Amino acid sequence: MAQQPPLIGKDILGRPIRDYSKTSWWGIPRENIPWYPEIDYERCIGCGLCLLTCSGRNVYDWDFERMRPVVARPYNCMVGCDTCAKMCPRDAIIFPHLGRLRKWRDQANAIAKARRKMLELKKILEAQRSNNSSGEKKEK
Repeated sequence: MAQQPPLIGKDILGRPIRDYSKTSWWGIPRENIPWYPEIDYERCIGCGLCLLTCSGRNVYDWDFERMRPVVARPYNCMVGCDTCAKMCPRDAIIFPHLGRLRKWRDQANAIAKARRKMLELKKILEAQRSNNSSGEKKEK
């Protein structure tokens, strides 16, 4: 099982914050992939949906003086995730073009790696089912 990234604090909602910047994404160091949100403050209305919907990776902090989000931990952003941008009512959150994401995917050979991982998981599941069914037969 993969080791959890280090805990570096809590956000304003009390959610734990981990540092994902030193992890890798399909073998590519996370800090080599510039996938993270940028904010167009001309469009931002300070609603807070971005901060509130980024619950797993805690990319954002909040500037209460200006009532706007701050991208505090850009490399905590999950590569490929753009939920905050989809939720933004003013399209104020910008991510790299999908074509860049696909190039990183191909560079990392992520499709083949994912397929191998799924086959490994299938074998584990089949072994567990086999063990469970043989245990049930012994009980009868």
